[in-house]
Amino acid sequence: MSRLPYSVQLFGKLTRYWAGLLAIGILYLIGGSIGVFASVAYTVGAVLAVGALLLAGAALKLYSAVFHGEGWKSRGVAVLIALMYAAAGILMVLQPLFSAEWLTLMIGGFLIAVGFMRAIAGTQHRPEPGWGWVVAGGVLSILFGLYILVTWPLSGLWLIGLAVSFELIFDGWSAVFIALAARRVHLGIERAEKQADSQAQADGSAPTAGGKADGGTASGA
Repeated sequence: MSRLPYSVQLFGKLTRYWAGLLAIGILYLIGGSIGVFASVAYTVGAVLAVGALLLAGAALKLYSAVFHGEGWKSRGVAVLIALMYAAAGILMVLQPLFSAEWLTLMIGGFLIAVGFMRAIAGTQHRPEPGWGWVVAGGVLSILFGLYILVTWPLSGLWLIGLAVSFELIFDGWSAVFIALAARRVHLGIERAEKQADSQAQADGSAPTAGGKADGGTASGA
């Protein structure tokens, strides 16, 4: 009971609306689990979504530069950037698998570069505790990046979709755990309120019972 106020402050109104978050978490888990076995479809969907966002951003940027950028020295640069966004978005929408392959190639190179930097940072902290874990993380990133490059372009078909699926699963589990924790707090609040009501009723009825007893004694006298 002593931890109840902190729990209420932590979750706020979520203690009353935990069921909605639980439903979202379950949907994420279902969607992520399906994506593990349909990673190619999820890859295409993710690339199409990014392409659509790029097209929307290009349209807004181009509109702003053309119609509201009069006198702006960087107006031409803004228009050029908007056109580049539009070109990338069109390519992603029209050729999602081709775009996914090249995005995967970039991801593989990025993981290798980051892995090297992480491993170097780990060795620089030697012999501080935990430096080996940092180096190990860097080595794993390098190995995964190399695996992506070695299996490319086939890895471009599943990597992005699989990453989206795992993200949905991780976020789904987080939502479920938080919702269940909020539910426990909600049940604790209900129990505390019931106990408080029972105690108030007991305290309110005690003087009445005493008064009746005194009255009965006086009548007998």
